[in-house]
Amino acid sequence: MVALSTLINALFTHTGDSILFTLPESWLLIGGVITLESSVYGAINGLVIGALYLLFNVLNQALTIKQTIHLIPRAFYPLAMTITVALTFFPSIQQRTREIKEAQMIRGNRMKKIKDWLPLLIPLLVTSLESAILLSESMTARGFHVRQGSKTANIMVIGLVLAAFAVFSGWILKLYGYPDWLSLLLYILGGLLLITILTYAGRQTKITRFHQEVWHLKDVLASIFFTLLISGFVILRMKNTLPSLSYSPYPILSAPTVQWVGVIFCFSAMLPALLKTND
Repeated sequence: MVALSTLINALFTHTGDSILFTLPESWLLIGGVITLESSVYGAINGLVIGALYLLFNVLNQALTIKQTIHLIPRAFYPLAMTITVALTFFPSIQQRTREIKEAQMIRGNRMKKIKDWLPLLIPLLVTSLESAILLSESMTARGFHVRQGSKTANIMVIGLVLAAFAVFSGWILKLYGYPDWLSLLLYILGGLLLITILTYAGRQTKITRFHQEVWHLKDVLASIFFTLLISGFVILRMKNTLPSLSYSPYPILSAPTVQWVGVIFCFSAMLPALLKTND
């Protein structure tokens, strides 16, 4: 990812003063100077994308699919059901494709050319439709089609609109140079309103779970620790204590200064993992 991002950014973004070499101007899109700055910026973007991959990999290792779906607020239970169906769709399709392919090969179809794969599409489509019909009948039998009351839905929509308006207003006030505490107040107000609306709508939604996740003391302590850590990052960012958190697509290429506050905060996130005694 780092190499690919570096190559793409260097070829298509001709920005910077440190020229490495020059491509002919007649070459479409990529013609022009290739600079060290554009290559470094591309490498940084590749590191960011790689960090996102690593983050999702850690989440997949730490949480099961059921635990991940349980993190979705109960007010959005249709979304949770959609994600569940989507997560189970691809493995079932792969297994069904493998079974149909083996059946075709037994009948003498060696699947060597593109036209040899055509007999695989119709059985795969039919079996997928049958599975979809069975799933819809099962969901209807379990009362999934029953919707929330109009009062709850209206309150939820109004609350979400007001929360988004509060956050957007805080952002606009910050852009026009108003005091930071006013923007922070609006952010907090929007967040509290969002949590309140989701909690209220979630209590109006009746969901039966066969296995309830139990929070232990270490789970609560870890959640409090990370909440304080994220709040500290937000406060430091609003006070401009960590300039490295200020995003700029093309900053001046220079040696970065070590900001020990940010280093300590980043390494503090590893403390719960170091204190974990079991695998």
